[in-house]
Amino acid sequence: MALQRLAFAFDAGTFGVLKALLESEGIPVLDLAHGGHIAIAGVDQGFYIQVLEEDQPRAERLLRERGFEKYIVTRAA
Repeated sequence: MALQRLAFAFDAGTFGVLKALLESEGIPVLDLAHGGHIAIAGVDQGFYIQVLEEDQPRAERLLRERGFEKYIVTRAA
C-alpha cells in the first residue's frame, strides 16, 4: 500500500475541495501531509494530498478534467 503525492494546496479550503472531489469519485485520500518550506517572508505552509499509488493516474485525470491541474505535483505514467 504505497502512497503517492498527488496535489498541493496552499490553504485548508482548497484542500477540502480537492479531497471531497476525489472521495466523491471513490478515491480515498489516505494522508494529509503538511508542507513547511522556509520562505523569505517566513514559513510557506500548505497541504499535500496523497492517494494510493494505483489510484494516482485516475485521481490526476479527475483533477485535470475538473480544472484543478495547477495543484497537481505528480505526472501520470
